[in-house]
Amino acid sequence: MPTTTVVLARNTHGFDFDDSKKAELELLLKTKLQGVPNHHLPSLILSDILDQTPRALNIANIPPDIQLQFFLQNRAAIDNYAGKAIKDDDKQSFDITRAIWFYRLDEAHQFQRFHDIVRWNTAIYVALLAQHSKVTSNKYSSHSEVRVIHHGHSSKDSYNPRNTKDTYKPLPSAAIRFITQYLTAILEHHNTPTSSFAARESFLRAWKSGPWDLFTVFGGAQKKLMKNAMKVLSKGWESELAIAKEQMGKERYEREVGKFVGGLIPGRKDQGVGAWERRVEEKARDGDIDMENAAPKDQGEGKESHGNGLLEALLSPYVSHTKHTEKQAEAETRGGMTAVQGTPVIDMRYAITMVQRMKPEDMLPVLICLFPE
Repeated sequence: MPTTTVVLARNTHGFDFDDSKKAELELLLKTKLQGVPNHHLPSLILSDILDQTPRALNIANIPPDIQLQFFLQNRAAIDNYAGKAIKDDDKQSFDITRAIWFYRLDEAHQFQRFHDIVRWNTAIYVALLAQHSKVTSNKYSSHSEVRVIHHGHSSKDSYNPRNTKDTYKPLPSAAIRFITQYLTAILEHHNTPTSSFAARESFLRAWKSGPWDLFTVFGGAQKKLMKNAMKVLSKGWESELAIAKEQMGKERYEREVGKFVGGLIPGRKDQGVGAWERRVEEKARDGDIDMENAAPKDQGEGKESHGNGLLEALLSPYVSHTKHTEKQAEAETRGGMTAVQGTPVIDMRYAITMVQRMKPEDMLPVLICLFPE
């Protein structure tokens, strides 16, 4: 691949590539975009790079300073540490970390509720906040007019530690802030992925510079417990959301509760945001957006005098990782995880217990209070 890059670079000013060179460029583009989930970006082809089309210059769900040109230019650095987000600035710059999060290269460190690990972290954090609120206030009625109803869920599948004493582990205020920032970032990504990046950027600064990290390593037994707990929660949330909608009315429900569905909590499609808002969200997620109007106008301006930045970025040196080197890099990254990553806000055992114990009727009022209109 490096040899190919040098040969192609000699022809960058004329844009007169023969078919074989174009085929090599197509392969290079495909290789550099490898790992980015389908539909997260627009479907890009070589002509988008050569012609610097709006869909390639202005990707609305990506911050302006780490657009496609940055990604292609820095793909080699992004691939260090198996493409995982790293806290240590000496090992990974903040902008590279941001790119990994925003382009969804790391299953654990992204804002999309797609992989189990993101859904589990979100469920854990919501449960921890609900437990914290329950202990510190014991007054759910002050959070919302939504009626707290006990549905009589069976606890036979609960994770019961050997020490069955119902102990409460208080969270440090810094941990509460971290959890809140994460949930705010998830909510922003879900509801307004293209109009604002403030919450996600704020969380990433806190994650990069602070001591806390998400729950990233689940053992086999812990995965089974979380999967079972999530099944119970999903059914519970459907019931609780139906009750909330009936009591609050459609308009108030969509305004105060619908925004959580599909982002912070599970639920049926019809229990989420309104039809127009959902179309906007789905288009942004698919990359099917108004590229010319959704991003800053200075992206791509002056391309006549400054050359083709996208093509130059595409041609930057890059050696594709084989499956062997990817596995080796990931093993090395995991082997040094304690040195480069942070600490979960609470121990895993307690976190799973909270997911099993807290009910949707406990959690919904807390979310409404935490994220008002």
